[in-house]
Amino acid sequence: MPINILMPALSPTMEKGNLAKWLKKEGDQVKSGDVIAEIETDKATMEVEAVDEGTIAKIVVPEGTQDVPVNDVIAVLAGDGEDVKAAGAAAAGKGAPKAAEAPAPKPASAPAAVAAPAATPAPAVVAAPPIVPAASPAPQSNGGGRIFSSPLARRLAKEAGIEISRIMGSGPHGRIVARDVAEAKSGRGLKAPAAAPAATPAIAPSISDKQILALFEPGSYEIVPHDGMRRTIAQRLTASIQTIPHFYLTIDCDIGKLLAAREEINKAAPTDKDKKPLYKL
Repeated sequence: MPINILMPALSPTMEKGNLAKWLKKEGDQVKSGDVIAEIETDKATMEVEAVDEGTIAKIVVPEGTQDVPVNDVIAVLAGDGEDVKAAGAAAAGKGAPKAAEAPAPKPASAPAAVAAPAATPAPAVVAAPPIVPAASPAPQSNGGGRIFSSPLARRLAKEAGIEISRIMGSGPHGRIVARDVAEAKSGRGLKAPAAAPAATPAIAPSISDKQILALFEPGSYEIVPHDGMRRTIAQRLTASIQTIPHFYLTIDCDIGKLLAAREEINKAAPTDKDKKPLYKL
């Protein structure tokens, strides 16, 4: 049975990567531990080793492809005794091999050799939303722990329409008793309302590539794609300038004497046999 080679997760936070280079080509024999490709993450370019032995039947994702999701099929490996052409043709016909008989993939624990559907992007690992705890409707809790109060105090506070968590208790260990509710009715012994949690600063959407290119004449520029590290640096710089207050200071300096000194030092530099200076400041 053909073995699917999946896009590996080379770091705990990696969701996508660039397939920088294939070090093996279709038809090459590979052994376990052989370096088969170079994957570019947002931090570095790393080598990927083969886990299984066999022959590369089909390279599904060509080198130079950017933003390949983790666990996507990037190549197909034919095992010993298998028809390499048949395995490659099956992969080419389907675009990406699928394992119909395999159960739903478990990205967190599935080994690299297990066939996984290429059309499934494994959203549970890539884009899991943060879990926000629901607010408890019980009057015994206000998010800061249990409110100690007597049953009579709770009933009196409910009848008076006073939130029990705002009443300051005078009983043992801060327990709220009936006299505390009576004082709260007259406006004494009440805590200040809890401040709303600070909202997470939102990142303004960046300008699209089309909007940027529209500012320039066609043919007057050269497009150089960013690598993963440069893309991450740009995202972090954008976040820092948008979420942190900034102020700038400037100063004017007269460096005329400094420039003159540099010119004198460069003129005094020794030269080599081609009469080129050995150094230049």
